[in-house]
Amino acid sequence: MTTSLGALGAPRLARPRAASARARGDAARRGPATLRARSVASANDFAVPSARLPLRPAASPAATHSPYASPRFAASRVPLARAASGDASSSAAVPPPSSSSDDAADLSSSSSSADLAPASRTVVDLGAIWRYVLSTACQASVMIYLTCWLSQGLSRSGLDPKLQTAIVFVWFLFNALRSRVFSPMDASRPKMAEERTAIRERKRPSWMPPPLAFPIIWSTIALLRAGSTAVVFGALGGTLNHPAVFAMLTHLAVGDTWNAINNVERRLGTACLGVACVLASVYAVVAKYYAVAPKAGVMIAPSAVWISVATVLVWTIWKINPGEDGEREPLLPTKEIAA
Repeated sequence: MTTSLGALGAPRLARPRAASARARGDAARRGPATLRARSVASANDFAVPSARLPLRPAASPAATHSPYASPRFAASRVPLARAASGDASSSAAVPPPSSSSDDAADLSSSSSSADLAPASRTVVDLGAIWRYVLSTACQASVMIYLTCWLSQGLSRSGLDPKLQTAIVFVWFLFNALRSRVFSPMDASRPKMAEERTAIRERKRPSWMPPPLAFPIIWSTIALLRAGSTAVVFGALGGTLNHPAVFAMLTHLAVGDTWNAINNVERRLGTACLGVACVLASVYAVVAKYYAVAPKAGVMIAPSAVWISVATVLVWTIWKINPGEDGEREPLLPTKEIAA
């Protein structure tokens, strides 16, 4: 009985050992594959499926100006999302975003092209030339008309010749000092403070008289103009309707136009041509006054001398005061127009 039990029990005890051995052999044969499966499973446990990525909401109009809404920012997010899903090969094919230096260069080039001003060129200002001519002619015509009206009134007044001569003296003294009131242009004389400022802004020759001398000189010339015209009035027999008197009035009108160019508009080049016209007109007055009455011609001659000095002074100031580009101002008036 014991033998039969032993004989029967031996196989039963060996069968579990053989099964366990076969199980260990199978596990040994399946070991590498099992490890690889487990490593893949552990890696997949930390990966984020692409299907589970949250969708971005539609951009609102206010968000279109945000830097996070730009295509460049969206492109920069693609490699990150693909790396999270384990797609490393596709993320390497995404080009990097453009550099900010390229964008800055494009922005600077576009802004510089937008800031380009339209080209311009300098042309002769024909309108200014016509304005000078018409202003001088208009002023001279008004003063000649008023002077003829005064002459006609004096001839019919029956006043004493000396009183008539005194009236003529006052009328021409007024014109010599304030003839600019008849000018359509602003022909105001510079004040003392403005003259000092002009001296600081512009170079002056060393031989130029001091600013205080100009009012004295011009006041003296005004007296000579009035006195010489009174002499001409007496020499003509008590009339002012004469070309010599008209030449004096035209000379005053030309001088007022020159004042507008030089002292108001401050055109140094055009003032040179203007003072040449003033000089020519005063020489014409001297010649005509001398032809009527030599005494009157001698009286008005100092005016021609002073204006000759003033002409040299104006041309010298123009010559020694070039512009910033080293060029002197043009003699004719100019203006800038679009090219």
